[in-house]
Amino acid sequence: MKTGTKIAVVAVVALAMTLGGLRQWRTWEAEMGNSAPPVGQPAESATAKQFLKKAEPFPKSSRAPVVAASAVERAGQVAQIRKDYDEIRAKMSAEFAAAGGGAPGGLNTFLRQLALLEREMHADIAKVLPPRELEDYEMRETTTGKNMAQQLGALNVPEETQRAVFRLRREFDNRFALVFDVTPAALLERERVQQAMLAQVRGMMDEATFGALLGVDDPSFRGLQALAVQQGLPAKAAVDLWQVKQDYIMRKLEIHAQVGLTAEQRLAMQVALAAQTRSRVGAVMGPDAMLAGGEALGWLPHETNKQK
Repeated sequence: MKTGTKIAVVAVVALAMTLGGLRQWRTWEAEMGNSAPPVGQPAESATAKQFLKKAEPFPKSSRAPVVAASAVERAGQVAQIRKDYDEIRAKMSAEFAAAGGGAPGGLNTFLRQLALLEREMHADIAKVLPPRELEDYEMRETTTGKNMAQQLGALNVPEETQRAVFRLRREFDNRFALVFDVTPAALLERERVQQAMLAQVRGMMDEATFGALLGVDDPSFRGLQALAVQQGLPAKAAVDLWQVKQDYIMRKLEIHAQVGLTAEQRLAMQVALAAQTRSRVGAVMGPDAMLAGGEALGWLPHETNKQK
């Protein structure tokens, strides 16, 4: 396979992944093991920045959006806008593939361009559709909307609650789905926003429904559910364990993101965090059940954690 073709295939796959909403994305420690996260990434080259700047703003849709009188006319305008942007996207992809490995900024810059293009298209469609129709369209056509409809619809969540959850998810995905900054500070900010979003979602439904949603959205949660059943614990225990895990993830990211610490200070904080987390898990499960946690508690740190 030629280099240009390989890059084009990678770009298409990456685009499908990123536009698919990466709300559970982890660039390090998918289940929060004990390896350290990346400490940073090379700064974007001046050439890449110039290339990205040159690409902004993208060409507008060939037909300027105008609010139409009828729903049929509006649907026609939206279809035309999508067609126009599909053509722009195809042209960009072809140019990127033709450049092979020489495209300034590489794949990350290309993906950022696609993200900007997606926002341009959304802005044009927003000029055509009234707010409620725009939300209907996004719930029906975007990956975030499709995922929410599949997950919440199966749980018989009321429509207005589905819409409220969708708005939170959409805001999160729009902000982070195409961000590839893996510095500790960036990862911490993403985790903070995600956990705040999930806390809001949790407040919109009963614990059983929220637990069922987590079971669909987060495969690791199903392991906690199975563990709770195995140990004869109430269903709420699985959600409580999940919350301990989320708090552990957050605190660990905070430690990694904190500047000015010596290696000894960082290690001491990690050891204290490990002990505190194990204590909280033991309070939920009991010490004997905790020992039988197995893979479901694979993320749980050891008290002798030597992470640096």
